[in-house]
Amino acid sequence: MFASVLTATILGIEVCPIQVEADVSDGLPSFTMVGFPSAQVKEAQDRVRTALRNNGISLPPKRITVNLAPADIKKEGAGFDMPVAAALLAAAGMIDPKLLQGVMMAGEISLNGEIHSMSGILPMVIKAREEGCRFCMVPFGNLREGRLVKDIPVIGVKNLTEMMEYLKHPEAFQDAPEVKERPLEQEIVDFGDICGQESVRRAVEIAVSGFHNILLIGPPGAGACVKIRLS
Repeated sequence: MFASVLTATILGIEVCPIQVEADVSDGLPSFTMVGFPSAQVKEAQDRVRTALRNNGISLPPKRITVNLAPADIKKEGAGFDMPVAAALLAAAGMIDPKLLQGVMMAGEISLNGEIHSMSGILPMVIKAREEGCRFCMVPFGNLREGRLVKDIPVIGVKNLTEMMEYLKHPEAFQDAPEVKERPLEQEIVDFGDICGQESVRRAVEIAVSGFHNILLIGPPGAGACVKIRLS
């Protein structure tokens, strides 16, 4: 059976949509991943298979092929774990492949099935909105970041079980709680807390006010040589 789901990869400042396709067919048991994946992405096959097994889900002993399209773009990062797992579950007949239509997802899966947060969620959600996706599924740790984008539902999941439950019963997660924000005071570092370094502080103030580039050279605490490039 064939199934696919949408994800994305970031190349510089561009977000490229990637279609994760999975096929489970008769043949000698194997797991092949194609579509120009990096070594880190290829490791997803071991992480996903182990995570599924540790959650009581066994992939059938068949020929499994995962393709990351388009094949001319190199795929890097661990964010392909969750879409690979979803596509495999659909191709194996454990969830309906139609549930993955119009869905973009990304996330790293640990061996026990937990889904870890990752970088780059915000531009991916923006891209999903541009592509007209029904909703985005992201790690729960990235939920606040993803919900900065309006006009598209964003769901945060903590593990594979929640991922499957949401795909089967999306209405149950529509009112999922937001991630509580920490007090703003804990995140602010006051520039006035820096002792000494008057010339460096002055240079930084000039660079920031004029949107100039600045380079500080020297080990911390030993003073710094400042270079400002005016543009």
